[in-house]
Amino acid sequence: MSSKSEIVIKDSCILFDLVELNLIQHFFQLEIIAFTTPQVIEEINDDEQWKIIEAYIINGKLNIDRLGAYEDITEIENQYAALSFTDSSVLELAIRKKAVLLTSDGSLRKISITKQVPVRGLLWIIEELSLRNIITVESAIEKLNAYSEVNVRAPIKEIQNLIKKLQ
Repeated sequence: MSSKSEIVIKDSCILFDLVELNLIQHFFQLEIIAFTTPQVIEEINDDEQWKIIEAYIINGKLNIDRLGAYEDITEIENQYAALSFTDSSVLELAIRKKAVLLTSDGSLRKISITKQVPVRGLLWIIEELSLRNIITVESAIEKLNAYSEVNVRAPIKEIQNLIKKLQ
């Protein structure tokens, strides 16, 4: 058994934000084993983003789990109208692996919590990178400020709170 924590990446959006903020290489320096599902990978349409993400798949840093049973995923999707098949696939994976779910999706976050699946987001990643000295505090603050420019759905208040906490 590995001493690394298992984490399931839901959002292609999380991957896109990591790429756009130039944090993806730092993310994979965390002591984690990262998984996602084929459904998440299918959402990657931008060629440049795909080339970057594909490199992490090829080198084994991002694992694609294809073991989710269609029936189990569909059962979750049918149980929760707010979840897509992709959402349901990563929730099934996180439950099966007893892993942390990495998402920025509010509905998935709420449902995961009711299923007792730990949930984290991009702010957690940036804070972890700073706390583990993978990036400097200054860099973390710079990335947090850039996050709201890269993603219009970025949680402004939470970003400001984390900046204050890091200073």
